[in-house]
Amino acid sequence: MKTVLSLLLLIASAVQVHGHGLVTPFPKVLQAGVPMAGLTASDPGDLTVYKVLVPTGAQRLTVVTTGGSGGVRLYLRQGAQPTRNGEESDYESVYPGTRQQIVVQAPGAGPWYIGLQAEGTYSGVQLRAITPLEKGAVLPPVFSPQPGIYPAPVTCRITTRLKGAVVRHTTDGNDPTSASAVTPATLEVTADTSFKARVYSSGGTEGPVAEATYQVRPPGDILDLDGDSPVRHLASAKGGRHLFRIIVTANQRLVIQSEGGKGKSTLSVLRGSVPPAGKPAAGSSVLHHGSRITIPATEAGDYFIALDATTAYAGRTLMAYVAGNGADLMPWADALEPYVSVEEFSELSCEVEEGLIGAGERRLLRYNTEVRNLGAQDMVMPSPEGNPFFEYHDCHGHYHFKAFASSRLLDLEGNELRAGNKVSFCLLDGLRWRSDAAAGPRYDCENQGIQAGWADVYDSGLPGQWIEIGDLPAGNYLLELTVNPEGILPETNYDNNVITVPVTVTAE
Repeated sequence: MKTVLSLLLLIASAVQVHGHGLVTPFPKVLQAGVPMAGLTASDPGDLTVYKVLVPTGAQRLTVVTTGGSGGVRLYLRQGAQPTRNGEESDYESVYPGTRQQIVVQAPGAGPWYIGLQAEGTYSGVQLRAITPLEKGAVLPPVFSPQPGIYPAPVTCRITTRLKGAVVRHTTDGNDPTSASAVTPATLEVTADTSFKARVYSSGGTEGPVAEATYQVRPPGDILDLDGDSPVRHLASAKGGRHLFRIIVTANQRLVIQSEGGKGKSTLSVLRGSVPPAGKPAAGSSVLHHGSRITIPATEAGDYFIALDATTAYAGRTLMAYVAGNGADLMPWADALEPYVSVEEFSELSCEVEEGLIGAGERRLLRYNTEVRNLGAQDMVMPSPEGNPFFEYHDCHGHYHFKAFASSRLLDLEGNELRAGNKVSFCLLDGLRWRSDAAAGPRYDCENQGIQAGWADVYDSGLPGQWIEIGDLPAGNYLLELTVNPEGILPETNYDNNVITVPVTVTAE
């Protein structure tokens, strides 16, 4: 199969593909209560999608546009992206001009999508979403510092801002009750511990359960890396140090990178022994300091990596891998962010017409997909016209590469419970994740591919970004995502094409 595609890559004709360019938008995040001003669209009918997260206990969701000139249409949809002209939306506001408003009473918690469509053109428009809480709403408690993997014992606090309320917690896996222990001001975590906590108001009303896991590594412990699986959820107090090791052969291009979360850290690498703490002296053998290190030609042996906290940080991911001379695709687990959504599909919807799902009410587990190109070269796709590995989507007006990604829902023992469709993608540059990658996008739906250091990103609200779960009971499961599942696209490494993350399925 790989040989067939290689031939197609060589003989593909340079025929112009008739599509709509970038038609799989990754939505901009709109923070509730914070206006986004100066919005402009010069193309008639232009649709821009925004995402807002509605908190538990929200009294209402109000979305408004004001100011500027021209005309806009406003659409709103829970859990999925609205489509052009509001054909797939839950609410709409289409009055003349730029002043639009949608109000939803008692909205469901989770992601809501806002579609702002140009009625002609518009400029200088302001968009705002407001999510006031119900009076007396009991919110989940807050864990501080954030949960994660720490290089030393950590002092934890579980708090609430609700006056007169108490926090109760458990560490045995059971949900807290009114008889559970009251959480003290601080908790000393010296070993791996999983907390469940909830707030009880002065009147006895209980809030939702919040969970957090703290892992504590022994000081000086060195974690071996396999080159295919990033280490996630790293955290530290200021001055803390995580240590890692990766074994490589000679003349490899070794890349080490830390990213994500809040706070500051720095990397250092040394072959043969642990890098010395502190800033290396001039002329020392420490290879580099920073958040990204590239060693163009390795010597055979052990490379030791130190991640030092210059401030407290949490939510950091570290990856070390050998970047081959070709393309190398890898799904990014941190981007998945799955959630349950119950939706109604009409017979005329694109999803039904394209065979992704049946008409009627469906219960879905939705998730984002981010596929990074870790390799040294671009993933360049051939012209799709006449190519059996592509299919034309009438609803979207462009070609997709067939079966680019597949997903499964597993139980905690790894047994398959539900399987998603093999989803076809329009491969394009959606996110520049590597700081030294090309500054601008090169590939889109008319000229498909993924640059080295870029990622193709599909938002959870787009068609096909789901597993249909039906009457699956609420509980804890595993979500597995595979890219290039049939190995059709040529890559330098196929061992990093599968990721698995824990997911909690909520009740209907």
